[in-house]
Order: sequence, then C-alpha cells, then structure tokens
Amino acid sequence: MSAVNAPPRAGNPVSDFIWGLPPLTRALFVSTVAVSLAANFALVDPYHLLLVWPLILKKYQVWRLLSCFFVGKLGFNWAMNLYFLYQHSLSLERGRYNGRTADYAFLVAFVMVCSLIAGWFFEFVVLSEPLMMALLYLWAQANGAQPVQFMFGMTFTAQYLPWVLAGWDLLMTGAFPLVKLCGIVIGHAFYYLDELYPAAHNGRRLISTPGFFYRMFPAGAGFTASATGGYAVHAPRAPFGRPDVQQAAGSGLRHRWGSGQRLGDG
Repeated sequence: MSAVNAPPRAGNPVSDFIWGLPPLTRALFVSTVAVSLAANFALVDPYHLLLVWPLILKKYQVWRLLSCFFVGKLGFNWAMNLYFLYQHSLSLERGRYNGRTADYAFLVAFVMVCSLIAGWFFEFVVLSEPLMMALLYLWAQANGAQPVQFMFGMTFTAQYLPWVLAGWDLLMTGAFPLVKLCGIVIGHAFYYLDELYPAAHNGRRLISTPGFFYRMFPAGAGFTASATGGYAVHAPRAPFGRPDVQQAAGSGLRHRWGSGQRLGDG
C-alpha cells in the first residue's frame, strides 16, 4: 500500500517527537500545548477560549466548542492531565485502534459531544479533563489487569486508575470531583455502546463509525508507523468489541482555572 508520510524531519528532538506520534494523538497533544501556552502568555485572552454558551448561541463564537478542550492554566495539574492524555491516547491509537484512525476519530468525537452536553448541564467552561478521563477509562477497560503505579509507589491494576484519580482529586481539592466523574461516565457510555451491548445482543450495534469518518481518513484505515517513517495506510478493521476483534485480543460572567470549572465560579 502507499504511505502517507509526515513532513521532512529537521533533526530536532521536539520535531521528531511530535511527528513520531500517530495523527490524532498528535493533534490532541499539540492543540493542548499550543492553546494553553497562547492563553497563559496572553497571546489570546483565556476568556475567549472558554465554553460560554450564551456567547456561542447569541454571538456565534463557535470556536469555543473546540478551544474549551485544549485550554488550561499551566501548572502541576495541567502537566499531569497533559501526560495522562498523551499516554493513554497514544496507547489506544497504537493498540486497540492501530490502523483504525477513522474509528478512533469517531471515539474522540463521541467523547467531545457528550462532554459538551455535560458542560451545558453542569456549566463547565473547560472540558479538557472529561476528554482525558474518558480516554483513560477506555484504556483502563482494555488493560484492566495491567499493574500501574501512582503517587508514593502505590501499585494497583489499571481498572482502578480512573477511580483513584477521582479520589485523589477529592483528597487534594476537597471538592466533589464532578468533572472527572463526568469523564468516567462518558467513557463508560462509549464502552457500553461499542462493546458490552453488541456482546450481549449477538453483535447488534447501537452506534458505529459514520461513513464520512472513513472518507476523512484513507480507506477508513487510519495509520500505523511505517519502517521508513510516516504512516502506512491499512485496510479498515472492525471496531473493538465486535466478536472477531474480541477473539483476536461578554456578560459579567466569571471563571477560574482548576479542576471542575463551572460558569459563575469565582
């Protein structure tokens, strides 16, 4: 098959790292870094990047529907969220969704749409954590028995990691970790619809990747790293959870930074 190559490498470690990532993980990682840096170094007013529904619906500031997933205040919490997003998105895209970029794009889109709905009801203005937590939850379901280490050398299996992170958030902030729990619920919703329901109903599916996702990515296939650099195109494969894959393995509104941001919080 033909290869879709990344731009020529400049021999720069940062460039090599970025272009060595699979396409969707690269997009999520670079967008988070770029938008957050722009907001924190006053290149863009952070308020213009938040999910403020009145401005979206009345002023048509539709870019907020995307920018709210990538903006954050630089600090330890931001760095940890970025690391978890990078690590678990990379693992999913190179593992469960290896060669299936269209299906992974649909997963990310599903999570984003559900996060926007949650943002409407709970008045979240930043949605980076629901996105990260949903991907982490799905990774944990795919690698449930894998041992992981957390703070102070605590070791447990991957299936508990989402709940440990939510508990850690509660311990460190004293606030109910609503934003992280929303991410877990969204991740479980996709896991149920994509895997548990079909397994319990003879493969009948309630959701599947729409055709235009396959048209956006060559042959619906996605990309895997090729020996010569870039990404090689593969034929499409069934999403995980199907039997064959299971068997194979401006308005006075205020905001603040931090976990679980909601509209009107001071």
